[in-house]
Amino acid sequence: MKLLRESDKVYPQGFPECFFFGREGKYHCLVMDCLSKSLEDQLQLCGGKFPPGDTAMMGEQIMRRSEYLHSKGIIHRDIKPENFMWGCKSKLHHVYMIDFGLSKRYFDKRHADFRDKLSLTGTARYASINAHKGFEQSRRDDLEAIGHMLLYFLRGALPWSGLDAKTKEEKYRKIRQKKEDTDLGELCRGFPDEFQKYLAMTRGLDFAERPDYTAYRKLFEEAGRKVGVQQEHEFKWVMDGSHELEGLVSINPYTAPRQPDDVEIAPPRGSFRCFPLCGGKAAKQD
Repeated sequence: MKLLRESDKVYPQGFPECFFFGREGKYHCLVMDCLSKSLEDQLQLCGGKFPPGDTAMMGEQIMRRSEYLHSKGIIHRDIKPENFMWGCKSKLHHVYMIDFGLSKRYFDKRHADFRDKLSLTGTARYASINAHKGFEQSRRDDLEAIGHMLLYFLRGALPWSGLDAKTKEEKYRKIRQKKEDTDLGELCRGFPDEFQKYLAMTRGLDFAERPDYTAYRKLFEEAGRKVGVQQEHEFKWVMDGSHELEGLVSINPYTAPRQPDDVEIAPPRGSFRCFPLCGGKAAKQD
């Protein structure tokens, strides 16, 4: 089946376009692209797990979204399945990144300074170990959280989910300890080695280090090839016979964006009109 090529637009694939934000009478209104189910919703419809091929394809798209967001000097800080959505109709296999209510600029002419003794921002289940330690977040924390999320897709549950605790502080402490104590080989056992390599690589990043997004994307591509992925839309739930596959819009060939520290001066802020913002609390329970 031949997929249709989408023409280049002022906004990148995988980010919903914001058509209007303003006041109508006594209400504030936001008009944006219509999206489908979240990855969490789809996961539950698929029995609580995604197969390795589906997870690898999602990982490659999610890496594209993160690399683009980071190229604008912004980190997400709340990576979780509810904050990634599937497109609709001809883009049903496209993964979108949403909800930038906890996002933060990490680069403005220079990289943000390291700080510690901070409260956890994000969702404890997927947060990086360094975020649990109270360290200022940077690109490495989004990327490690993506690794935790992908392992959740593969396993259906993570070893640090559902821990008993009397207080939020105790719960966060137990989650952090379990993450530190869990052997990566055991966590990733039974799945393509690339998932373990990815998590090990992202956990090894320094605070201000520029991530090797190309290497990460290649890991997911290799994991997909190992399990027989041949076409970008071959998600198990897409191929179940209940979806119209004719006229699907292809995922565009990828050109890696320049990161702020690829040049001496950070890129201009721009309008970022494709990032609809949503509110959020500073930290969320697992």
